[in-house]
Amino acid sequence: MRDLAASEATPSVTRVSDAPETVFSFATKKGNSVADRLKSRALKEFLARRRGFDVSAMCLSFIGFEGSERHVAAQRRATGRIVAAHGGVCIGSGPGELYDQKKFDTPYIRDYLLDRGALADVSETSAPWSALPHVYEAAMGAGRGAFGELGVKGYIMSHLSHSYHGGACLYFTFAFTPVAGRDALADYDVVKSAIQQAFVDSGATLSHHHAVGTEHARWLEQDISAPGVALVRAVFDAADPGANLNPGKITGAAKPTAAAG
Repeated sequence: MRDLAASEATPSVTRVSDAPETVFSFATKKGNSVADRLKSRALKEFLARRRGFDVSAMCLSFIGFEGSERHVAAQRRATGRIVAAHGGVCIGSGPGELYDQKKFDTPYIRDYLLDRGALADVSETSAPWSALPHVYEAAMGAGRGAFGELGVKGYIMSHLSHSYHGGACLYFTFAFTPVAGRDALADYDVVKSAIQQAFVDSGATLSHHHAVGTEHARWLEQDISAPGVALVRAVFDAADPGANLNPGKITGAAKPTAAAG
């Protein structure tokens, strides 16, 4: 994805699911017919036997193009060369159909799980390309460590959702089954806090496209510094002295004394 962003190729979608999310996507695929299962099995055997892939650890990528038929064909060729240079294999349009399904289904999973007694949420961040591997490992380790600390069964997965010349966004989804008789929201805060703290400790941003708001405000000073928070607060005070626009968000919650240590 880094090399694609630096190339002349201009795909409209560049997304990579890590191994846990790849497993999740295939396990929850709709309309998984006998023919679909046979094709999936054949593909896995090909990747394992002919290409030497560890199919339990492989990552699925979605790369989409827009434009005329000629333009898309040229883009596919340019992208294919970069993918092949990194040992990747293009497997056709099937993953794109799966992406179309998951893009609209997955956001509803949180409410589905909440109705059944499980807690789930997302955390997203961005960082320079050089920092992304460390950010990913730190956040995954923090989430799994929090599950272990709480003694709960949990699942965490991630994907790279947006690519830029300088870096990319990593998007994490986590879920766990709370312990009966314990404060579930307090346990949720342990997991969420561990992941968010891992972001700022790894030099990544506090958020990407979900903004900061009240839940993430406690980390804002660590992210943009005390002078940065003062600058943001000054802008709010000057532009909205009556605090009519989204009151209590960011500047109302991010006092210097509220920053985590």
